[in-house]
Amino acid sequence: MTESAISAGFVMTDLIRSQVLESGIMLCAGMTIALLYQLFCRFKLLIITRRWMAAFFEILFWVAAGVITSEFLYYCSFGELSVHVICSFIVGVLLWTFFFCGKISKGDCKCLNKGKREEAGNSRT
Repeated sequence: MTESAISAGFVMTDLIRSQVLESGIMLCAGMTIALLYQLFCRFKLLIITRRWMAAFFEILFWVAAGVITSEFLYYCSFGELSVHVICSFIVGVLLWTFFFCGKISKGDCKCLNKGKREEAGNSRT
């Protein structure tokens, strides 16, 4: 340990370092799944016309999202679920949905930020 870390009262152990890395990776995973869901919603609105096809592709998307999420999880912690990993994933989804929803989907999908959703809807007309 360095003297500056000791004097500041902050010690970065290997456990803390690995948990920060796992949290960052799962935050990116949550943002990736949210991005892919927005792209899927756009695809579904523009191309798919039949209801049964939309349901089929929705199920297919969530299976693929599960595979992608499990790959991220295996990469960061060898598939081990923990509270900080789950919270990081949820925060990643919420951050993407709150900050970037209106910029990409132009109001096609569900936005958490009502102002951005209305702004995106107005810019569309």
